[in-house]
Amino acid sequence: MAKIQNVYQDKKTKKWFFKAYLGVDSEGKKIQKTKRGFASQKKAKYAYDQFMLTHNFNHDLSSILGSANQLTFEEFYKIRFVNWYEKTVKRTTFENAQFIYQKRLQYFYHIRVKDISSSDIEDWLFELSQTISRNSRNSKDGTLSMTYINRVLAHLRIVMKRAVSEGLIAHNPVDDVTPLPTDNKKVDFWELEEFQKAMTMFDGNNIQSIHRKIVYELLFFSGVRIGELQALAWTKVDFKKYQITIEKTLIYNGKRDYYFSTPKTQNAYRTIGIGKELMNRLKQWRELQSMIGTFEYVTQIDGSFTPSYSFANWLKEAARKVNVKPIKLHALRHSHVAFLIEQGVQPLLIQERLGHANINITLGTYGHLYAKSDNLIVNVIDSVFEN
Repeated sequence: MAKIQNVYQDKKTKKWFFKAYLGVDSEGKKIQKTKRGFASQKKAKYAYDQFMLTHNFNHDLSSILGSANQLTFEEFYKIRFVNWYEKTVKRTTFENAQFIYQKRLQYFYHIRVKDISSSDIEDWLFELSQTISRNSRNSKDGTLSMTYINRVLAHLRIVMKRAVSEGLIAHNPVDDVTPLPTDNKKVDFWELEEFQKAMTMFDGNNIQSIHRKIVYELLFFSGVRIGELQALAWTKVDFKKYQITIEKTLIYNGKRDYYFSTPKTQNAYRTIGIGKELMNRLKQWRELQSMIGTFEYVTQIDGSFTPSYSFANWLKEAARKVNVKPIKLHALRHSHVAFLIEQGVQPLLIQERLGHANINITLGTYGHLYAKSDNLIVNVIDSVFEN
């Protein structure tokens, strides 16, 4: 693991801590602040950065900022924007945005806020479009996808909008920039037959196979997100009505580093039916789970939670063994939608089931799948003339 300056690990407790150097006192001795008990190096580093920002903000703001007209993007972001943004969004949203703010927006760090123009932003977008990346955001040629770049642009818009609100600038230059054309990428999914074929790899009687299969079946036939399923408590399972209620999601960073958050949107709070047969399978899983121990949550097999990447790896391995195209774990949610569309379920019902904020999200993501339903429409039209 790479060493991070000012962040250390306690060899006895294995916890992480930071030491902040604050200068010297009147006798020339170092002034330091130490804070311990962080579960990961990343969290300790984040806490250190926040502490230093707060210290500077409280003690010597004038020397850091100068006049508002001279305020650079980096100064505005680190000293004023971060403190505001952290208080206005969910913890997960804030944490997920940090890489974008601290990495992708460095292009503007040296520029004064008032001097950032739409031309600067367009040059920056072009530079991003030429950036090679090894992660999952890649387009076919290995560069950052247009969709991801537009997401980064949206983050810049938030920062500059805040600058407008604070009176640093009169107009948000991002509003004058046209987003890049998206990749028009279609979602990946499995047909029912493909899913059933992959599930034959989990037909064993051992606890691990049964555990994995019920998780995959719930994801495929309910359309819930993996975090929502992991946060599903037995108290939210209605065995009589064959329903489950989604009201929180698991944020998993490690076996002893996780917490529960509220769903992504208000619409994500929902109660959905899973049918009698799947509920019977779930009931059988509960009986088996009770032989291991007493657990509050449906997917637990020990005192913690199985990470989603483990389920993803097992699913891809099963797909390869039965010669089915591998898909991502989240694609089981897409597969659920494809399954419903195949059965002729209307978009509004799918929107409610998935917990989308509005129908445009549903149609924008899955609209192309309805092309398969065109034959159904043709058959309906032909049946009129036949009668």
